[in-house]
Amino acid sequence: MLNGDFFYEQYALVCKAIVNPVRLKIIEVISDRKMNVSQIREKMNISMSNLSNHLSALHLMGVLGREKKGNFIYYFLTDLDLLGVLEKMKKVVGAIVAKRDGLIKKQKRV
Repeated sequence: MLNGDFFYEQYALVCKAIVNPVRLKIIEVISDRKMNVSQIREKMNISMSNLSNHLSALHLMGVLGREKKGNFIYYFLTDLDLLGVLEKMKKVVGAIVAKRDGLIKKQKRV
């Protein structure tokens, strides 16, 4: 296990690679299976070059693995625990946004 400042640097780099709306959707689309670029693109509404850039960034940071089978490259999550973490974050973000929106509405009424 990494520790100290180096750990926090790596932690931030991986988080930075993930926290992008398109990349979060890619992670959800791939979920717990291997998918090739065409399969992923069918589920996404972006250009092939844009998708390729996001897949490369996620692969470079170690979030996605890839495997060549015949003419296709298949992508997969390197750690399925990420799905649980992101699902928990959805709940946390939803709660924070609801509280924030409630405070904003309350302040506007005053």
